[in-house]
Amino acid sequence: MHSIRTIASLPMAALAAAATTVLAAGPAAASTSTTSVKAVETDFHIALSKSSFKPGKYVFHAVNKGHTTHALMITGPGIKMAMTKDISPGQSTTLAVTLQKGAYDIDCPIPGHKALGMNVNINVGGAATTSGSTPTTSGSGGTSSAGGGGAAF
Repeated sequence: MHSIRTIASLPMAALAAAATTVLAAGPAAASTSTTSVKAVETDFHIALSKSSFKPGKYVFHAVNKGHTTHALMITGPGIKMAMTKDISPGQSTTLAVTLQKGAYDIDCPIPGHKALGMNVNINVGGAATTSGSTPTTSGSGGTSSAGGGGAAF
C-alpha cells in the first residue's frame, strides 16, 4: 500500500515542478517595458514629450488642449492608421502601439487638421543604448545657470 501512495504522489510532484518552471519563465518573457509619451494637441500643433525613439512598446497619452475636437493617428512600419477616438477640448485618451525601426507619421486625422500643422514625423532608430539623454534637462539647466550668473555678478 505504501508503494502505491509513493507512485501516486510522483505525478503531483512532477506537475508542481512543471508549474514552477512555467512561472519562472513568465517574468523573463515579460521584461519588455512600455514607454509613455505625452502628445499635447492644440489648434493646430502636436507637441511630443519625447524626441528620440527606439523600437518597442509605447503608450501615447493624447491631451486636447485646443478649442476644437482632435484625435491622434500613427502610421508607419507595422502600423496602418492606429488612431484614438475623437477627443473633445479638455479631454484625453491613450493609444498603445509597438514601434519598429523606421519612419512614422503622427497626426490629427480630423479633416484639414494635418494640413494646418498637426503633423509630427519621427524616426525610430535601432536598439541604441547611447541615446540616454533626458529631454527635461535642456530647459531647466539653462534657466538656473542664467539666474545663478546674475546673482553672482
